[in-house]
Amino acid sequence: MVPYATTADGHPEKDECFEDNEIKSNSLPKLEILYFNVMTFTFLHLSALYGLYLGFTSVKWATIGLGIIFYFFAEIGITAGAHRLWSHRSYKAKLPLEILLMVFNSMAFQNTALSWARDHRVHHKCPDTNGDPHNANRGFFYSHVGWLMTKKSDEVIKQGKLCDVADLYSNPVLRFQKKYAVPFIGTLCFVLPTLIPMYFWGETLNNAWHFNMFRYVINLNATFCVNSVVHKWGYKPYDKNI
Repeated sequence: MVPYATTADGHPEKDECFEDNEIKSNSLPKLEILYFNVMTFTFLHLSALYGLYLGFTSVKWATIGLGIIFYFFAEIGITAGAHRLWSHRSYKAKLPLEILLMVFNSMAFQNTALSWARDHRVHHKCPDTNGDPHNANRGFFYSHVGWLMTKKSDEVIKQGKLCDVADLYSNPVLRFQKKYAVPFIGTLCFVLPTLIPMYFWGETLNNAWHFNMFRYVINLNATFCVNSVVHKWGYKPYDKNI
């Protein structure tokens, strides 16, 4: 689990979020389940399992290769784009690179990069408290994917509004992605990975669609594991100011 921020003398650094350090299960806000999201994630994972089956039985090697390429491009869009560049501002990118990372990020479809970065900043400000969007104190499943199946708590919404994201909203690349999210992300994440195999090497619609769903769900769970697996077994020095 990620430790809390400390002062120079090693004592816990207190702020509004960190007052919940000693959080107990009975102090957690009640969850409101979003049943549409539950059905969506259930459908996605069932489709992915079917895509995995097709990958072993009938999907062409070229389609598998394309899926691997899209997987790594999407991971770059999340790790180098949404995470390191836009969430943490750990390096600077010129416009062509930033556009490329936005394109790669769209292949991953984990909300818009702007929303992803905002939630991640809130997570670092309020790790494992009621202000954390994927509070690990609620359990492994919640921090992995359950937080996306429930309505955000009032505290998470409050901390999201308090979080400084002016740089994100002033970024024209991120504003473009947010404005055209449905057609742009939908095309890059679902349409192109389906049409390319069908057009260039005669893959069936069933194979192309479901194998891409398998690729997409693997991308999702790779990110989810950072919130669940790493928080359960990982231990890293933490600075809430980055």
